[in-house]
Amino acid sequence: MSKQARSERRTSVRFPLAFDLRYKVVGESVVIAGSGRTIDVASTGMSFTADSPLSIGQNLDVSIDWPVPLNSGVRLQLRMSGTVVRTDGNITALRIHAHEFRTRSLGPQLEPTRRFGR
Repeated sequence: MSKQARSERRTSVRFPLAFDLRYKVVGESVVIAGSGRTIDVASTGMSFTADSPLSIGQNLDVSIDWPVPLNSGVRLQLRMSGTVVRTDGNITALRIHAHEFRTRSLGPQLEPTRRFGR
């Protein structure tokens, strides 16, 4: 099947985005986690390179540190869950079942320095 015919079956537009990601295989007795980089992303699916081959049918939790902060400077993380529907070596296609943006913590907050008079 040609690439054009395959892309016409997609119900949503894919955007070519290259973001680092982390994934975890869920539902396995052994924890499998890794990292990779997105190739393209849509609301219903995405493709990415994984640091090791994944298998069709595996369920993944994926997180991407979003590059654009909110106006207040708060960082975002895009979190998704889905099922692997296609693989070709380390290239994986994921059908997304759920996604959400979450705010990332800013890390430990520093207490203001107190000055004590003598």
